[in-house]
Amino acid sequence: MRALDWTLLVAIAFATSVQAEDCALSQRYLQLAQDRAAQFANDEAIVFLRQAIDACPTYDAYERLGELAAQSPKREDTVKAVEAFVNAEAQAPSVQARAQTLYQYAALLNREGDPQNAYPLIEAARRLDPERSDISALAGDVDKQVQHPTTEHIVRALRYTVFVPLKSGTRPQGESTSTGHASARTGPSVNIPINFDTASVVVDQGTRPNLEVLAHALTDPALQGRQFTFIGHADRRGGDQYNVDLSLQRAEAISQNVVALEPSLKGRIRAEGRGAREPIDTGNDEAALRANRRLQVIIR
Repeated sequence: MRALDWTLLVAIAFATSVQAEDCALSQRYLQLAQDRAAQFANDEAIVFLRQAIDACPTYDAYERLGELAAQSPKREDTVKAVEAFVNAEAQAPSVQARAQTLYQYAALLNREGDPQNAYPLIEAARRLDPERSDISALAGDVDKQVQHPTTEHIVRALRYTVFVPLKSGTRPQGESTSTGHASARTGPSVNIPINFDTASVVVDQGTRPNLEVLAHALTDPALQGRQFTFIGHADRRGGDQYNVDLSLQRAEAISQNVVALEPSLKGRIRAEGRGAREPIDTGNDEAALRANRRLQVIIR
């Protein structure tokens, strides 16, 4: 064996040894954090968890850091919890672990008054681990809020959300279709359930109140002077180009209706149609189809 080969082998062995030592140290910090948390010394536990992550980033350290930081009333800790959940989800070692992180992240956003961004997270968690009653209960609560959005929820999602997109999207393992919730957005967004009469641009009576809430929300002082993009989305039924064309026509119709309700929004809205390419819910049942027939509002 050449000298260069020996040198490379020695270097690899040394690096592997160092990594193993770092991860062993990380586990010790993780245990110290768990001990402190059991004694309700969360601030100390968080310090040990950060040291564990610095030594050797693991799912367990990120997940525990997210759950502890989420208990703090401080906004800076909430932001750190979000960052920890995003990193934990990217390293989840199993379907159940990923469901747990998505559940905790969604619960945090819901407590923050942002069920809009919590929705795709908790729906993905529910599909990953349908047997967990706590996940199902939160999914039901969030769905009710999303179906009947309030002005406060819309403004929160567009102006004050702490949401950060997941590194892997919200696609359950084994599915090839991304929800598009993270990848398609170029800024804070909100999804409004607005349904139409079949093959038309006429908003049905059941969701017309959501249109009025949206119009009023976009005139909130916190959004004064901002520009918006209305993106129409369809479910997977129908041809691709048909869905794109129809979703664009519906986004344009909604824009016109919103401006009619709130004339101050004239010139501040542009419309796009993306058909069924970016589902927010990857399921195949009627609830998923309904969720995917929506208007996405992006603030610019």
